[in-house]
Order: sequence, then structure tokens, then C-alpha cells
Amino acid sequence: MSRPLFLILAAIAIFTVVIALDYFDLEVLSSTLELSVVPLTSLVYLFFNKNKDKFLTAFFVIYTIGDIANILDFRAESNWSYYVCNVAYILAYLFLILYIAKSFIFKLVFKKYLLEFMVLLVLDLYMIYVLINIINPINFESNFIELVQAVEFFYSLMVIIVLSFSFLNYIQNVNKKYLLLFVSCVMIAFSELILIGYYYIVDDISISYTSSVLFICGVIMLFFHSFVDVKKGYLA
Repeated sequence: MSRPLFLILAAIAIFTVVIALDYFDLEVLSSTLELSVVPLTSLVYLFFNKNKDKFLTAFFVIYTIGDIANILDFRAESNWSYYVCNVAYILAYLFLILYIAKSFIFKLVFKKYLLEFMVLLVLDLYMIYVLINIINPINFESNFIELVQAVEFFYSLMVIIVLSFSFLNYIQNVNKKYLLLFVSCVMIAFSELILIGYYYIVDDISISYTSSVLFICGVIMLFFHSFVDVKKGYLA
């Protein structure tokens, strides 16, 4: 079995088990399994990838810390887990941005892809405007509402930057490795943005499932991307 097919089947299997556990009201097990995807992927990346990148390694490790904190305080019985998880996720996405940014040249963006950059900037500003209008009116159950709103905003901002940088990176480096990186970032970013809609706009479990599918596939594809040789275009 080829590695891409194996990864696709693994994503399908994980999601199927998550839904099955939810169906039998085993919410803790379901969420624990879903939150274990990045930690398990991180272990495989650390042990089997001979050409580890420091920024991508930081992304996997720090995101894993956030997921473990989430698992330990799944019922959100204390405020510490919210801040630990979200700060860890923000830092993880920051390192993912640094990983993406090192593969493209900013000068070339302004010189050769100025139109694409301007269109992308307008879209990003509009998305930020929409997010502010979603987050600000929400009455969070916290004594530090402004801090929570700031955390939610920066979390969403990191996701938007990941999506934008991955696109700019791909138009400069049109090859299989960076196509996989772009697609993985699209899946991860959309999973996060869809989850915002689930939390704050429409309470529909199918939206949560869609977010889970996109995130699991995105993380596995990001892992797969790390094994592709950029020059030869095949698995290293």
C-alpha cells in the first residue's frame, strides 16, 4: 500500500471512530481520540523524519502541548486550560508561519505577484473585519472578557496568515511539495474558521464533524508534505 493511500485511509478510520464514539454518547473518548491526532503525528514525525525542520518541529511539539492540556481539562473546569491551550495553538501557528515564510522571497511577491498580493490583502482585511464583528459582541463567561476576545482574535488572525502565506509560497514554488503544504494549510485554516461558525453562530454537529475531517486530513497532509523531496518531487 502506498503511503498517500495509507494516510487517507488512516484519516477516514480516525474520523469514523470519532463519529461512532459520539453516536454512543462517549464524548470524552471521542474528543480524546480527535485531540490525539496531532500528538501521535508529532511522535511519528520526530522519530521517522530524518530531515526535520526546526520550525515545523516546533509547530508539532507546541500544538501537542495545547492538545494535551485540552485532554487533561476536557470539561474546562478551570480557566488555566483555556489560556494554555489557545496560547500554545497561537504559538504553534506562528512557527508554522515562519516555516512557510522561509520558503519564499518577500521581494519577489511585490515585484512579480503584486496584484495577487493586493487581492489577498483585501480578502484578509475583510475576513478580519468579519471575525471582529463575530467575536466582539459575544458575552464570554469570564472576568477578563477583553483578554479572552484578544486571544480569540489573535488565534483567528494566525489562521488567516497561515492560509495567506501558504498561497504566496505556492505561487512562487509550484511543485508537489508546496502544493501539499498549501492544501494542508487550506484544510487546517478552513477547519478552524468553520469551528468558529459552530461555536458562535450555528450549533449544528455536522459543522463540527466537517471541521474535524478537514483538520485531520490537513494535519496528515502536512506530515506527508514533510517527507517529499522538494527537488525530486517524491518521498524522501
